Amino acid sequence: MLVVLRVALGGGVQAGAWAALGSATGNLAWGTATVLGATAVVAASPEAFGALKLGGAAYLGWLGAQALLAARRGDPVAETSTSERAPSAVRAFRRGLASDLANVKVGLFWTALVPQFLLPGAGPAPAAAMVLTMAVLALAGMTGFAFLAGRLRPLLARRRVSQLVNFSVGALLVVLAAGMAFAH
Repeated sequence: MLVVLRVALGGGVQAGAWAALGSATGNLAWGTATVLGATAVVAASPEAFGALKLGGAAYLGWLGAQALLAARRGDPVAETSTSERAPSAVRAFRRGLASDLANVKVGLFWTALVPQFLLPGAGPAPAAAMVLTMAVLALAGMTGFAFLAGRLRPLLARRRVSQLVNFSVGALLVVLAAGMAFAH
């Protein structure tokens, strides 16, 4: 959610919507991997889980550090007009996708969720429907955040507000990264 908000604030609603689509695609990938049994393998292998967890923590930490540096420089979170810094659709999509794929907790969510709702011998259709429904819900929710951020852009174009937002988001991402890295 924070990545989608930051992309939307920096690049506009359209960039945020692309980041939301990337995030929903990552959710779809985690759900599909769970149904196919891949996340069970990761959950059963401490080494694989640890590597994935540390990779996700490093990515979140990097995003947080970028936001903290932007706060220190006084970079605007949002421009009142389209910014030259606005990410392309592909770049915004990749940021959303990477943030979701790097979040090992999404995989653990799927590992805990899927078995509870699937009956043995039910076939692939219920699992596919559940995964697709969650991806659509994630897309709808994240796109809503992108539109909200677009409405707030004029307010957030102010230097002091931008510094506060960049610092807050950066600090939160760094704390989440540390929590993920050191979680048992």
